[in-house]
Amino acid sequence: DYMKMIGLKTAVLIACSAKMGAVIAGAPSETAENLYKYGYEIGLAFQVADDYRDTYGDEKGFGKPIGGDILNNKKTWLLTRALEKTDDKALLFQAMGLPVRTGEEKESKIKTVRALYDKLGIGEDAKSEVRRLSSLALEAVKDFEGFDKLQSYADALVGRAK
Repeated sequence: DYMKMIGLKTAVLIACSAKMGAVIAGAPSETAENLYKYGYEIGLAFQVADDYRDTYGDEKGFGKPIGGDILNNKKTWLLTRALEKTDDKALLFQAMGLPVRTGEEKESKIKTVRALYDKLGIGEDAKSEVRRLSSLALEAVKDFEGFDKLQSYADALVGRAK
């Protein structure tokens, strides 16, 4: 369900942009479709990478405070993966339900949830998923003359989470 949601939210935006450029340029329909596939997969990879950076990133590089998704109980790839892997969903739900009225409570909630993610290997899973999705994106355009530019774009979008 999460992948479907980000597919409709983030991935189609990038996919449509890539395809529209091809259509406007008069490219063959196969080229336009391959660019759509590239954009869709790199859009998914971007969102998973964004979820990862929100929990594990550097605040300076990320551009916003780390842990916002945890504090706001946001449904992320990391949370859905943790729910898939854990045998103790109640513990995860309890951690997500911790109060966040003070700065100390906010820090505690972020650390608690991140510790559960670490125990389950969620950070590594997320990086692996970003690599997998990025590979699918690049596979769609591997024979393109401008492949190096598409690869650079993909790396710029998700590179820090690979």
